[in-house]
Amino acid sequence: MAKKLVCVLLAACLLIGGCGVIRESRVKGEDVPVSVLDLDALEYYGRVEKSAVYFLNETSGTLTAELRTLVIGQDKNPAEAAIEQLLQGPSNDSLRSVAPAGMKLDYIEFSRGVANVYLLYEGTAMQPRQAYLLELAIANTVTDILGAAHILVFYNGMRAGFMGYPSAPMRKQTGSFEETFLNAYARYVPEIPTDIEPQDEPENEEARQKTTEMNTVLYFVSAGGDFILPEVRSVRYTESEYIRTLIEELKKGPQSTAGMESPFAATLSLLDEPLFEETQNGGEIVKLYFDSRPVRSDFSRQEEMMLSYAALIYTLTSIMPHIEGVQIYMGETLITAGSAADGLFLRGNMKGYIGSSAPLYFADRNSDLLLEVQRSLEQGQTWSAKARVKELLRGPLSQDGDNAWPVMPLGVSEEDIRAVEVYNDTAYVNLSQHFKDACAKLSAKDEMLLIFSVVNTITAMDGISKVQFIVEGEQTRTLAGHLCISDPFLRNFGIIKGG
Repeated sequence: MAKKLVCVLLAACLLIGGCGVIRESRVKGEDVPVSVLDLDALEYYGRVEKSAVYFLNETSGTLTAELRTLVIGQDKNPAEAAIEQLLQGPSNDSLRSVAPAGMKLDYIEFSRGVANVYLLYEGTAMQPRQAYLLELAIANTVTDILGAAHILVFYNGMRAGFMGYPSAPMRKQTGSFEETFLNAYARYVPEIPTDIEPQDEPENEEARQKTTEMNTVLYFVSAGGDFILPEVRSVRYTESEYIRTLIEELKKGPQSTAGMESPFAATLSLLDEPLFEETQNGGEIVKLYFDSRPVRSDFSRQEEMMLSYAALIYTLTSIMPHIEGVQIYMGETLITAGSAADGLFLRGNMKGYIGSSAPLYFADRNSDLLLEVQRSLEQGQTWSAKARVKELLRGPLSQDGDNAWPVMPLGVSEEDIRAVEVYNDTAYVNLSQHFKDACAKLSAKDEMLLIFSVVNTITAMDGISKVQFIVEGEQTRTLAGHLCISDPFLRNFGIIKGG
């Protein structure tokens, strides 16, 4: 009751004062100056963040953070800028680089606390300690900037695993690197013969653990049938039954059933043992023979079936090392589809299928507040402020629940969102004159919900703290006549239901 009263008082203050959250002192009734904003005069085109980048401190034997100022381009994942700094090496002479010369960042995927970092490298093969040090530094760096809990690193599209063995995703670590490495060594390869040193690659396949349990990234189909999404859970493997175990886990479906579903029919099974074929690139092709097409029973269109294939490929390659590609058979028939017209499914060719989630704020049907919903987006849209505004324009979807209510005025389209560009910590939302005209009949409450749905949706992105509305590139006093929008707005937590 008290929280609702605070929200009502806040709304009343906004309506009576007729001003934005940030305003200069002006005479009551004075016209707000209207001018073309000189965005070229602003210091940075893009977000600016300070973030820790990790390198090796040889004196202490630990990974040590070096603070960097990152300028993040429009619509870019901030972790990309941080990893590029990591690959360039430290600026402090007391720290040592963790990456070999010539290594480059390809791209990063981030979804539901899981970050996939893809590197390109054609140099001399790294020793296990060097590779583990690099991956640990990446995990620490990405976790600090994204809050990611689980990080996987891929070299030229493949995981290396731990000394060639299946291994769990990396997590941020503190303390001695040597101790962390030995703990991982004991966890993943405890039965290596005594004549093999830790720094050597294992050669005896019988040295694998008989039974192991580890966190595993599994991929499922989103409830809306648009993307695949990850879920991390502990999976118990027996002997070398990794692939069969993973398929059974996918058939069980996700533990979080609200937003995801199994990619397979419950009756799916493997006919034979998976076959492994070495490639010229040092990887392996896995051949899987199923009794039926490995898709959901209600999937009939190729676009739908590709989601099931993508979930399978992403899951297998997230834990199995050196998997370059997968061939899927239904009986003896090789399945060809989409980007695998030749029958070879590659993880790198399916990156468009993995989605991410972003918070959007719609009106709550049962109150004068905003309701937060999670919307699945393509990776390329996740970091785009304009894409998030366009999702508001799209309106609530069935999976958002019955209480989510649209906030945009009737009759506007994507063309009316001229641009959303970020300079420093401020996003400038450039609307069309038609958009403003469409707002003319909005009530005071509807105008306030519209403004703060946009503001709260954009400021949910790291590095953006303010939103400035402009119309056709110029400052304007108001959209509907109730709320002054000439100044930037800060995030409004009090107007979020349960916030």
